Amino acid sequence: MLNAASMPVAQAVPDLPGYVRTPFTNPPRLVDVRGMSAGSKVVCPYTQRPFLVPGGVTAASSNIAANRPKTPAPERPRTTPIDANSNVAAMTKTAPSTPSVAPTPPAPATADLPYGTPISGRPGFVNSPFAAKHQLVDVTGLPVGMEVKCPYTGKLFRVPPQ
Repeated sequence: MLNAASMPVAQAVPDLPGYVRTPFTNPPRLVDVRGMSAGSKVVCPYTQRPFLVPGGVTAASSNIAANRPKTPAPERPRTTPIDANSNVAAMTKTAPSTPSVAPTPPAPATADLPYGTPISGRPGFVNSPFAAKHQLVDVTGLPVGMEVKCPYTGKLFRVPPQ
């Protein structure tokens, strides 16, 4: 059993509040940690290894929620009555899912970023326009047009359509 002192801490993503980068994949992939507090233990959906949520991740997401206009939520009828003796943990179990990334409109500076080149026969992998052709970059699950840092040169490029 790992204790919290020896567990790695994920890296916060400044542009995506509520998301962190897992410390176990290379390049680091996004993990949705919205609603979790700093210091919470999370299991990486890609490697099934635990890590800790860094400080400041959920505070940024609550600031964004506070700036949204308040609209009343529509009333939904309850389909099953809740019994005081029911097992709440059994009712809140959810299936594991891959994190979804909300695409953001590209900033004017990103308009001149080149696109990577998709590799035929290797879905989710691209060639960076700045690295050698044998150096592949994994962009699995990232939306088309998202900025990606080349792990070999550190330069930014965009995810191409597959």
